[in-house]
Amino acid sequence: MRLEQLKYIIEVANCGSITVAADKLHVSQPNISYAISSLEKELDAVIFHRTRAGTETTEIGRSIIEQAQEIMNQVEILKNTSRNHGSLVEGTLTIGAISGICTSFLPKTLSAVKTKYPNVDLVIHEGHSGEIEEGVIHGKLDIGLVGIPGDYEFKHLHAHPFMVCKILACVGASSPLASKDKVSFHDIVQYPVVASSEHMRKELKRYGTPKELFLSNRTEAAKLVIAEGIATCFYLDVSLKTDPYVKTGQIIPIPVKEDPEVQLFWLHSRKKQTVASEAFIQEFLNQVNQFNRLKFF
Repeated sequence: MRLEQLKYIIEVANCGSITVAADKLHVSQPNISYAISSLEKELDAVIFHRTRAGTETTEIGRSIIEQAQEIMNQVEILKNTSRNHGSLVEGTLTIGAISGICTSFLPKTLSAVKTKYPNVDLVIHEGHSGEIEEGVIHGKLDIGLVGIPGDYEFKHLHAHPFMVCKILACVGASSPLASKDKVSFHDIVQYPVVASSEHMRKELKRYGTPKELFLSNRTEAAKLVIAEGIATCFYLDVSLKTDPYVKTGQIIPIPVKEDPEVQLFWLHSRKKQTVASEAFIQEFLNQVNQFNRLKFF
């Protein structure tokens, strides 16, 4: 009995056809047929009935395939254990991330990855979702961590959603909006705002002409202005969970009545991921799960 025989019967069962399975596995049809026949002879059991319509799994065949899948799952676990051993994972990993992810999940992810995989060099680029997507497409970034409001199709990349976040309005303690339980976009445009994403600019323009007080790509510089109570800005709820300005009451997050949301994705090219990339994403998603258990403000 060989592992490739188990792989073949699993694929044939999934496809319902030896021909289709051969195409998917890039193996000749006679090779698969011979492998299955040899396995049936060895087990003294008929796994498939061949019909004009395709291939049907027998009752005993279903049981054999179920156990074969368990074996292949264990084989994959063994492979991952070996290749993800810290001392064996190496290389440079270049990651692009939006600000909200840089200030939430990413710091502890970087710390954990460097501890587990000391031979992996991490390079982080903070940017907007559009430029991060382009960076992954053109091979400048190995992984992209982006936030997308509304529906969007990533045409040239694999995109994996991992969380939906709320967008909150942030004001200083002395702001006229600070006492409100909720604010609307109509409320917000009555006062100065710190320039936010192009998406939020478009949203605000539906309710009036935003008075943009401050233009900056530096998150911390913007927060200093907000803390003075003279402007409003927007941040993802996850980025505020551990924010020192929020914890000390210098910045007050307020829900928005229109309830704007952002879907977070991690992106990679259609090429096979490196071991270092897989190890990073595994740790990143682990940190996302842990971060979700933190209480808000």
